[in-house]
Amino acid sequence: MTDPKAQWEKVTALNIDQNLKLGPIYSYFLLKDPKCLAFVLSRYKFASKMLKSKKRIIEVGCGEGIGALMLAGETDAQVVGYDFDESQITYARKNLLIPFEEQNPHDRGRLLYEARDFSNDGEAKSAFDGLVCLDVIEHLPRGEEELAFLTNCRRCLKEGGVAIIGTPSLHASDYASERSQIGHINLFSPDRLVSTLENHFSNVFLFSMNDEVVHTGFDKMAHYLIALCVA
Repeated sequence: MTDPKAQWEKVTALNIDQNLKLGPIYSYFLLKDPKCLAFVLSRYKFASKMLKSKKRIIEVGCGEGIGALMLAGETDAQVVGYDFDESQITYARKNLLIPFEEQNPHDRGRLLYEARDFSNDGEAKSAFDGLVCLDVIEHLPRGEEELAFLTNCRRCLKEGGVAIIGTPSLHASDYASERSQIGHINLFSPDRLVSTLENHFSNVFLFSMNDEVVHTGFDKMAHYLIALCVA
């Protein structure tokens, strides 16, 4: 007869001697609104599936870097995460990059984090074939800064490259948390998101998202919008 405890000890023997420390943003999610962490990770799962075959992926606005880590784990691409918040890049390098390379020495150099303000300082032209930008554009003032940011996003993609751009929907703003309402200064309706992105990309395909489910349902009832854009 199988001994459950003995079997479980075989499982735990496969654990790694590595503990990751969450940064302040994801710690906030986990302690204040845990389901939001699941929603965020679901967006990165979608992005990693859409960019599975890409060779070089840039994440613009990577925050504490968990999404870029997931992209590196789910694809074979070189992944570069950029954020203008140097404290978040410092966290990602110390708490995610070092453990990632220790556990995956053959992948050393495949995941990078850099501090950069993409509104003012973009990447080299045509340097990437995949781009991810989730929960960023709603924080940028409408007008010149938004235009400069999206121009730099398009510029760094090769022809035919794919961008995954996600943002909360304007139509769900009445139900947003106080934290979101403070930070989200430029919300998009589905129509404005598509028309804005069509000024930069040759094709834009809009998906809706409610909780952790990405779908093609009625976009006015979506909490979150994800656009798959082709350069």
